[in-house]
This record gives sequence, C-alpha cells and structure tokens, in this order.
Amino acid sequence: MSPKHAFLLVVFLLVAIAILYVFYRVYRSSLPFAVPQGGLANANQKRLIFFLLLAGTAVILSTVSFARSPYFTFADEDPSEVVYVAARQFAYVLSREAINPQGTPAAAEPIQLRAGKVVEFRVTSLDVNHGFAIYNDRGHLLAQTQAMPGYVNRLRWKFDEPGTYQLLCIEFCGAAHAYMSASFDVISGNESQTR
Repeated sequence: MSPKHAFLLVVFLLVAIAILYVFYRVYRSSLPFAVPQGGLANANQKRLIFFLLLAGTAVILSTVSFARSPYFTFADEDPSEVVYVAARQFAYVLSREAINPQGTPAAAEPIQLRAGKVVEFRVTSLDVNHGFAIYNDRGHLLAQTQAMPGYVNRLRWKFDEPGTYQLLCIEFCGAAHAYMSASFDVISGNESQTR
C-alpha cells in the first residue's frame, strides 16, 4: 500500500473513532441519573453494546475492503502504455494521442496492447455521461469506470491473456445506447506490435 493510501486509511479510522466517541457521549448524556438496575438502563446498555459491535464490525470490514479497492489496483506500477478514450453518442474514440474535447475527434484508430503490461486508459466524454466497461472474449466484465464530460478518469489494467476485448457502454446514454461499443486487441508479449 502506498504512503498516500496508508494516510487515507489512518484518517478514515480516526474519523470513525471520533464518530463512535460522539455517539457514546450523546448516549451517556441521555441516561437518567438514578435508574434501577434491570430497568431502562439495562436495555440501553444492551443497545449501546449492540451499536458498538455493529460500528466496530463496519469499521473493520471497511478497513479490509478499502485496501482491496479497485481504485488502487496497479496504482504502484507505471503504465507501459496510455490509451486515450473519448466517449460520445454512440461510439468510443481510442487514440494513443490526447484527444481534444473541443474539436471533432477522428475515427477510432485500431489499438493493439501487449499482454502482461499495465495499460492506463484516460477516459472522458464529449457529450453526456457514459459507462466504459472492458469485457473479455468470454463476456466477463474485467474493469469499468465512468466517462464524464469535463473530467478524465484513469483506469489501469493488466491484460493477462491475448485476445479481442470489447468496450461497452454500461450507462444509458440515449436511443442507440445498446449499440455503443468498440474493441481492441491484446497480443502476447513476443508478437510484433503492428499498430
């Protein structure tokens, strides 16, 4: 885990502890001073214990899942290639050069990537929100991000197997949404890259 992510994890844990402390103080201040044992105080103690166990479980599960978040996949590795993606109704434009969102991008160029290398997709939209999902040749979703106007999302992925990969839009973007797709090829590391 990188130092930046470790710092975010520590901040998250400290905020969670502070929230638990505030809840505990509010709970303690709402208790009456002289309540007989076994009455309301006992029920409130059970509720407090239940809440603390529930909150503790949530913090532990969040901490464990935070480190395995897909946003940190390949974050410590430098990408060997960068592919720029501009989504528009109803097509993707892929390029090895940055795409000017103010201009009219050319048709998508054929893209070949190498298996076993980290690739960074820099994804934006030229019109409305789109989904950007990468599927393998068996139809399994590998990775996804959003394509949003005025913002570039970076998605890193390492393709283990050569083959043809499909890009599909997974956010409804208009009448021809179901037909919005593109593809690229991944070749093995020892094949020559022609494009």
